[in-house]
Amino acid sequence: MTLEKRLTRRKFLGVSTGAAAGAVAAGAIIGGIAGYFAGQSTAPTKEVTRTVTTTVAGPAQTVTKTVEKPVTEKVKAGYVYVGPVGDFGWTYSHDLGRKWADARLANVESTYIESVPEAEAAGAIETLLAEGYELIITTSFGYMDATAEMAEKNPDKYFVHISGYRSGAAGNAPENMSAAFAEFYQLYYLNGLAAGAVTKTGVVGYVAAHPIPEVIRHINAFVLGANYAYKKRTGKNIKAYVNWLFSWFDPGKTRTAAVSLIEEKNADVLAFTEDSPTTLQVAEEYTTQKGKQVWSLSHYGDMTQYGPNSHLTGQIVNWGPLYLEFYRMVATGTWQSVDIWTRIGDYLPWRWRLPVEKSTAGKPEGTVYLAPLNPAIPSEWQLEIKRRYEEMKELLFEPFSPEGNLDQPIRDQAGEVRIGPGERADHDMLWTMDWFVEYIESELPKV
Repeated sequence: MTLEKRLTRRKFLGVSTGAAAGAVAAGAIIGGIAGYFAGQSTAPTKEVTRTVTTTVAGPAQTVTKTVEKPVTEKVKAGYVYVGPVGDFGWTYSHDLGRKWADARLANVESTYIESVPEAEAAGAIETLLAEGYELIITTSFGYMDATAEMAEKNPDKYFVHISGYRSGAAGNAPENMSAAFAEFYQLYYLNGLAAGAVTKTGVVGYVAAHPIPEVIRHINAFVLGANYAYKKRTGKNIKAYVNWLFSWFDPGKTRTAAVSLIEEKNADVLAFTEDSPTTLQVAEEYTTQKGKQVWSLSHYGDMTQYGPNSHLTGQIVNWGPLYLEFYRMVATGTWQSVDIWTRIGDYLPWRWRLPVEKSTAGKPEGTVYLAPLNPAIPSEWQLEIKRRYEEMKELLFEPFSPEGNLDQPIRDQAGEVRIGPGERADHDMLWTMDWFVEYIESELPKV
């Protein structure tokens, strides 16, 4: 597979083309989270020593060889993308993060290969390594095992896998591999509050990519939030339906799934996990052309322009601070194998909650944040969304808790209590979630 040298923007998105690879020098490596967001002068290049230890097991003995290598602050980073850069969703957001990080480190060079099927991840990684890239960042859950295998074969290079978990990749990943994710379940719960506050039919829909734990927990969080607000308003439980795509990027299937939820299930708020603004565009068509108000959301980037009359709020990501963290480790020879999981409030100069009247909900900050709140959301629910947003900065509130479910235990579709009084979902439950909450009418596919 060869490196792509151009972007494949989709015409229907109306996004211009540009060069794929870039080298930007416009910042410095700095210590401390606040420095990610501050302008810095370019730091001079300096040498550090990186120690690489390789163990080779033979039939009669085990030989450990340690080599000290001088390295400079220059970083060559190669990215593997699962979709096209022009999807205006998942891959587009990763490329914005790549550029964000590049612009804040002196002497960095990065490139990417886009639209790589998960079965071909190893080949794409080999291509980047052959081109001299020493930091490889792979950006799909399905790339996890290939990333771990290539890290094992290349102990003098560095690897980061996005959306998986380090200990779960091919058993235990090697020390030159890390995992990272910008997690959305908190934002989806807040989106659910907004949905439950505006729905007139009491039905919400979800256009979902693949039935993996990441997507399942986002669906559950959205539905819990929607039920919380709707039941507070009406005394009735929300009804939720899910249509599966079994694809990360398929605008055609997405359109069909969104229309089905509106026409057949009477949903008037649609959330989604698919890497285009198609769901929001369908909502806009119903609102402006068919006389039925349908709401939808932003996903990864602010998509307001694709549905100005139907955009409610949404989940936004900036991958840049995470990528800069790994650039800094490689450039300074201070690599650590880590599993970073960022949520609301992370990578902020100020980690504490703010008073509701000063809440930053709806404004860019950190790695994950809310899209602007539509004024159509009733004022009391805007205040509730802002209150919960601020509380989550200090982990004072968690969606997957009885408090997030009107002080009732969280049950699955079979009525089994999954989260009881005084409990919260921990990392392992969230990361392996394979069940639907009771308010979802659709079945979860068996995989």
